[in-house]
Amino acid sequence: MMAAQTAFDELREKYKKVILSQYAADDAGAFKAAIDALDGSDPQRKMALEQAFRDSSRAMLVEGKPANDLTAVVTCAVNCARQDLCGQVVPFTLLSDILDCVTLDVCTDVFHYVDSHVNWWLEPRFYTMSGKNLLLRVCNNLLRRMSKPQNTVFCGRIQLFLAHLFPIYEKSALNLTSQFNQDNITEFKTTEEIEATSQNAMDTGDPEPKIDYQVYQQLWSLQSFFSRPSDCYTTDKWLQFRGAIDGILNVFVMHPLESLGGKASTAAKGRAGAQTDALVTAAEPCSLPIGSEQEFYFPKYLTSEKLMDLELHDCNFRRQILVQMLVVFQYLTGSIKFKAQNQVLTDAQDTWVKTTKNRVFEVLKKTPPNGEAFTAYIEQMMQREESWIDWKNNSCPRFTKPREDFRNIQAPGREKRRAPARPQYTPNKRVRWDMGSSELTRVWNINPDNLQACSAKERQFTPSLGVYFDEAIEQSDPDAMVEDQYKVVNESGFQWRALRLLSRHSSYFFAGAPSKASAKSAVGPESISSFLESTITQIAKDISTTEQQASSSSSTAAAQQAPAATAQPQQSKQQQPAPAAAVDKPMDTDTVSVENTTTPTVSDPKAVQPVSS
Repeated sequence: MMAAQTAFDELREKYKKVILSQYAADDAGAFKAAIDALDGSDPQRKMALEQAFRDSSRAMLVEGKPANDLTAVVTCAVNCARQDLCGQVVPFTLLSDILDCVTLDVCTDVFHYVDSHVNWWLEPRFYTMSGKNLLLRVCNNLLRRMSKPQNTVFCGRIQLFLAHLFPIYEKSALNLTSQFNQDNITEFKTTEEIEATSQNAMDTGDPEPKIDYQVYQQLWSLQSFFSRPSDCYTTDKWLQFRGAIDGILNVFVMHPLESLGGKASTAAKGRAGAQTDALVTAAEPCSLPIGSEQEFYFPKYLTSEKLMDLELHDCNFRRQILVQMLVVFQYLTGSIKFKAQNQVLTDAQDTWVKTTKNRVFEVLKKTPPNGEAFTAYIEQMMQREESWIDWKNNSCPRFTKPREDFRNIQAPGREKRRAPARPQYTPNKRVRWDMGSSELTRVWNINPDNLQACSAKERQFTPSLGVYFDEAIEQSDPDAMVEDQYKVVNESGFQWRALRLLSRHSSYFFAGAPSKASAKSAVGPESISSFLESTITQIAKDISTTEQQASSSSSTAAAQQAPAATAQPQQSKQQQPAPAAAVDKPMDTDTVSVENTTTPTVSDPKAVQPVSS
């Protein structure tokens, strides 16, 4: 046992010397050749190499090596992991050891190396559950060490790296239960403290700015509601929240920012005193246009009463407060899965929230610079936030679906073969065409002749005169009391279809045509309407006459057949001939005279006579 431990320690020392001598060369082939030259079994060599990497990094940390040397050792570990010389988690273990033992300045350089090689960590051999958990633990440890107000940019880089590394549906980075950051406490002076400070300033003779204590209290008391919106569901807190919102909005409306830069006025600077002159530059971030390379960032605004006048004249400060109001309004009126059952607004409260929300948007539009563009961006952001809330309420389903490869999909029981050439149709031979699909083949082979299929009787949908003019006949009745402007005969589409139907199915189209003299004096929609009205009147009379003839014929036939049926039960009933159809029968237009004014007879108006189009 001791011999085996001694052999392992010797092998580990040899690997350590190879690592310290080869890491700067960044030659994966030479490093692998040097490792393979050493003796040992595969499991023992893997364990020894993993421990040698950790020993090498520890030695370099003790010597105070720069960040470039430390990251070079990690690169060697990545190359060895790709060649299966060590475990896949060794690079992450080295990063964890290094970042835990160096200062934040060195951590910045090391993390830049990690961020620039994010494609490495997304490789399948490294992007495993253990690898992702180790990287997440490294980043969280870094975030705990840093201060958000002082290391804001570095914290943001870490968050962006995690967003790039993990998919959007990764639940470990989501606030699923809608918890609030209640540690963010905004401390501000009470009215008694401000009055005591003012009294001391008056005793010493120092100039003191004039402060509206009510506005000061309302402004900074809102921060407690912004960090804990659930307090608004209680009656006392709601009244306090509503009063503060209304008061601040009234101040913003009564004192709009007139200058495009959003700068504090000269009078405001004078009232603030000489001790705040150094803060004036930082309080004027809006003097630059949106999109400028120079940017100002405020991790948290100061709550000194001496700075309140300057902050109220700062466009960024106003926008910060207004956007926070919109976020809280969305939470109060939104449908969130983890809300308590009693956290529901009343109808009056909901109405006030909607009205105040519109008022906030109006104030945002009037806040320079580029108020309209900024408000449009905020509205779009709030819409995306609603979609985000719905997605979390549905347990964060994946946005992407697994990709299917349709190229290799083959119908069951059929071999993949080349589609045959489409045969030519011959009228005397029935050929069944294979269209590649059972349903397409069935539809295509219903009728081999396309022209014959189009002219089939089943495809004729021309209505009869009685069916088409039924509504117009009802409207022509004086008892219906339908005004002329609402009659269908005055519609251009109805007129066109009616003339076409009459030309194909009735001689009224030619019998009632106006003469040449009258046609010259009356041309247009009115003449067509009057022609159709007269024609419809004639058709209505013919339909009534035909129905009377049909009823009398049927009664006569029934009377004649009753005695015959009694005397001879076995004798078949006599068939009565149907009356000739004059209206629905197609006319030979070549033999019809225009001056023909004879009144035709109309057969059954409900019968449909198919005519080829």
